[in-house]
Amino acid sequence: MLTWSFFAAIAFAFLDWASTWKGWKIRLYIAKPATLLFLIIWTYQVTQWQGGMIWFGVALVFSLLGDIALMLNPRYFMVGLASFLLAHLSFLIGFNLQPPPLTIGTILMAILVGISVARVLRTLKPGLLKVPRGKRFLAAVVAYGLTLALMVFSALITNFRTDWGVLSAALCATGAILFYISDTLLGYDRFVVKVKYGQSYVHLTYHLGQIGLVTGAMLHFLNY
Repeated sequence: MLTWSFFAAIAFAFLDWASTWKGWKIRLYIAKPATLLFLIIWTYQVTQWQGGMIWFGVALVFSLLGDIALMLNPRYFMVGLASFLLAHLSFLIGFNLQPPPLTIGTILMAILVGISVARVLRTLKPGLLKVPRGKRFLAAVVAYGLTLALMVFSALITNFRTDWGVLSAALCATGAILFYISDTLLGYDRFVVKVKYGQSYVHLTYHLGQIGLVTGAMLHFLNY
């Protein structure tokens, strides 16, 4: 399952983390998209994106487009946001090929995720309203936040699905949480207050989140 493309993705992820920490811009422009590119190649090599894996592959492609947009210029922030929204919608479909189970555990999970996202959006709101066309921008971020929340919830409740193994569900749940932490840090660093080495933590949690999500999905759909 671990092919050369996986190790290439890991190598470029480490280069990306070092680049954000040290401020190596040129290396960052290479390493960040390369990490996602090799994750895309890896998932296709192993699964050929058969069955439900097609949605996780599509999510990686949209994530790569989002990475490129966010690197180019701050004016492309909305393009990047839209790309990642489509990525989360793809993850959503992949996780919910079967209807989600309705149990006390999944209901409590939905409440906890909802409370967490509401608190994050409330914290970001003042800063979001200060940007040009603030109300429209806030609406777009809220739409993204709700989609992200649904993705996280969908990943978490794989632990309640009888057809998901313990390891695959744990990897997806951990990956989704890390992705959520990454986006929260990104929003806080950009719209509330600058965090020392904030972008390094954003990239670290983002890449580990992506790896967790697709690895868990691959284990599930390959029935390992």
